[in-house]
Amino acid sequence: MASSEEEINHENEELKMNKKKKRKRENKKTKKQVEKPVSESEEDEKTVDRVEEEEENNGNLNLEQDGEEEEAVETEVKEAEKKKKKVTKGSGIMSTEAFSNLPLSEPTMKAIEDMGFQHMTQIQARSIPHLLEGKDVLGAARTGSGKTLAFLIPAIELMHCLKFSPRNGTGVIVICPTRELAMQSHAVAKDLLKYHSQTVGLVMGGAARRGEAERLVRGVNLLVATPGRLLDHLQNTKGFIFKNLKCLVVDEADRILEANFEEEMRQIIKLLPKDKRQTALFSATQTKKVEDLARLSFQTKPIYIDVDEDRKKANI
Repeated sequence: MASSEEEINHENEELKMNKKKKRKRENKKTKKQVEKPVSESEEDEKTVDRVEEEEENNGNLNLEQDGEEEEAVETEVKEAEKKKKKVTKGSGIMSTEAFSNLPLSEPTMKAIEDMGFQHMTQIQARSIPHLLEGKDVLGAARTGSGKTLAFLIPAIELMHCLKFSPRNGTGVIVICPTRELAMQSHAVAKDLLKYHSQTVGLVMGGAARRGEAERLVRGVNLLVATPGRLLDHLQNTKGFIFKNLKCLVVDEADRILEANFEEEMRQIIKLLPKDKRQTALFSATQTKKVEDLARLSFQTKPIYIDVDEDRKKANI
């Protein structure tokens, strides 16, 4: 009996040992499966995922860079808006002529009232009536004379009368010598267009070009620009409609030429449509280069207005 019990116990121990060995083998097998190297297809998938992630990150980086550039420009524009009163009010010789005497549309008149203007400066009183009649003007006026309103009011009235909309593209281009002056003119234009349906835009060196191009393609009716960036868009931005241009304004032409933009200006004027285009050119000084640019720009003999001469007479 004892012998048979010993045999049973021995068999039980063997069974236990076998079970332990079996479990160990299974554990080893499972571990090997876990540690099994990744297949080539899985590695390829991971590589593709990494590449896609890198491309996405690069794309996001470009967008971030554009975003940073646009934020910087927005900050500059806000600063320019703070300075716009200096541009519009200036120190020009005041006239007795009131804006209310001009044949202006209700939206423009309302915007002028909101801006706090009642009487015109000399350059405004002498330029605006001629520009409203569609005549070309060559004005001798320094910064602070009030010339920004002198050319923007007639330009906006022209677009209003023609019922310009974004699908018509750009009807007015204002070229300024510097980023600061361009931003200030753009800020004044925005105020004047407050009650109009026409669109206004700004393109200048140092700003995010892609964002500018997208806005131009959507349709900018009144465009304020610096020479180099304007030429870039005229030559390279597909979908930028400027064939319907009705008015070209060159502000502070002497400073534009002093900054060595003479060749750019020649190319710009060559690219822009000439048929039935009104032109206004303002300059503090009348140099030979300014006269050459004037001859190139004007389609008809312009009306010459010199308010600085009036200032000299008033001081005598």
